[in-house]
Amino acid sequence: MISPIDGKVERRSVMNLKVEEKRTAPRVAVQFQAMVSGSVESEGTGMVRDLSRNGCRLESPLLMLPGLSLELRIAVPGLEWALMIDGADVQWADEDRAGLAFVRIRETERQRLYEVVAARLAKGPDIGDDAQSELIPFEFQGLEAVLSKDPELAIRKGLAWFAQDRAEFPFRGGSLLSRAFPTCTPEFAAALGELVKAGGEREADFCLALLQNYLGSTSTDDVSKEIVSRCSHDVRIMGGVRTIINSPSMASVSGEFRLAEAWRVKKESLTRWLTDERQAVRTFAEEHIAELDRIIVAERRRVEVERELRERSRHEDESGHDDGYRAKPF
Repeated sequence: MISPIDGKVERRSVMNLKVEEKRTAPRVAVQFQAMVSGSVESEGTGMVRDLSRNGCRLESPLLMLPGLSLELRIAVPGLEWALMIDGADVQWADEDRAGLAFVRIRETERQRLYEVVAARLAKGPDIGDDAQSELIPFEFQGLEAVLSKDPELAIRKGLAWFAQDRAEFPFRGGSLLSRAFPTCTPEFAAALGELVKAGGEREADFCLALLQNYLGSTSTDDVSKEIVSRCSHDVRIMGGVRTIINSPSMASVSGEFRLAEAWRVKKESLTRWLTDERQAVRTFAEEHIAELDRIIVAERRRVEVERELRERSRHEDESGHDDGYRAKPF
């Protein structure tokens, strides 16, 4: 069931509000990639920062205007399935940053959100905006143009940056490579696949970090399959692969069953894995397709139940019933 977090959002101050007021819920400094849909530009990616139970700060090249309602699918390390936020209203926007209030989220997702925030709070004290500002990417003036012409050089440089500092890689080297390769071209995917094939755990982790730039795209499937083939025994790395796969694109689906339809499209893309010559890839695909079947059935059932509840509530309102109150007979 979709429900608002902490009741309601004060709409009077949503437009053009640069959230300076005190936050009522603790926030944590995070660096989570996310798929974003519902913006003026339909769909794209972004980086979630300053996460709380009520909302977050989002950094994205997408055009985000105050008053828009976005859908987020947040890739959280350690979670196989992306965290789903059905409604995140833009409170304020400043160039490539925006403050979002979570106003619609399913009960199961809200519980997962609470657990993520609680786990991060347990790691250490809250980090303020000043500390966050130090994590912005380096200004590699013109370097992305050079790297975009040479995928192998880009990957060598990226791997070196990744080895230096994995935590900040998404905001420095990873951000640069996402600008050099805004889409995962066949040449770039092939070079990443070769890196996985010749490398080990570090190379697989590096590729997974890069694939976060292309959530929802099937252009990275060959890289994911190579990682599955090489690292099927590694639970942590396989969890990273599932996180990449479990971020469906919402750009081509619509209607109340749009999430179930997005999962169906993702399932269809995985059927191509069933003919792969590598047993580990086929086994992974079979297991994940079965899991997606269960997810699709559950999602359709959820939508149908919510629709039935809305219809029941509407009929009760039309019949004049007042929240179930019945006068007692004398």
